[in-house]
Amino acid sequence: MKKIFLSVALLTMAFVSAKAQTADEIIAKYITAIGGADKWTKIQSIKVEGQVEVQGVTIPYTMQGVQMKGMRVDAEFQGNKIIDIVTPEKGWSQNPLAGKASLDPISDDELKAKIDELDFQDAFIDYKAKGSTVEFLGKEEEDGNEYYKIKLTSKNNNEKTYFFDPQTSLVYKVESIIKQQGQEVKSSVKYLDYQTTDFGIKMSFKQDQGMLVMVTKKVTVNPPVDMAIFKAN
Repeated sequence: MKKIFLSVALLTMAFVSAKAQTADEIIAKYITAIGGADKWTKIQSIKVEGQVEVQGVTIPYTMQGVQMKGMRVDAEFQGNKIIDIVTPEKGWSQNPLAGKASLDPISDDELKAKIDELDFQDAFIDYKAKGSTVEFLGKEEEDGNEYYKIKLTSKNNNEKTYFFDPQTSLVYKVESIIKQQGQEVKSSVKYLDYQTTDFGIKMSFKQDQGMLVMVTKKVTVNPPVDMAIFKAN
């Protein structure tokens, strides 16, 4: 009887180990596909220039960020200034189109959902050292293609499910659940049009969120960034 229990225990351990190994293999191929960990870990600041396309309207935007210290997005539409600021401790938002006429603090739930975006070195680079965990969820078919699914849970307890394309090893889609005004809302983003930047890293230059599409025009790695832009005043 003890031998049976031992065999079952060993089989269970082997199964769990195989799943973890499969996840790490997929992640390793992904990191290679986007340019390698060596390049990504050299990112200390970033500037992205692009546009948001929504219902036939194009809104130019600029995002500036410093690794794990701050991120700021600026956009303007018909004279309305849209600002979004996130730091490890606080965040602020201004969007007259959504009824936010002034730059006001965001809620704790909003900050929790956005704080992982301060990691510009990709969530899967050294994910264990960052305090994140991963879980292999198997395969799923969508749009006639099959994708590997991996759930990543950050140290801030934010969960995202990534769909990896076995052919390219790149992320095709990310699903997450965020809290908005006290309610949980499912978010789904498709990552398209991957391009290699001058810095040698590969990034998605088009993110399709359904109602809106974000199109990247230019990426600058390690530009000088004034830390003052991450303050509300």
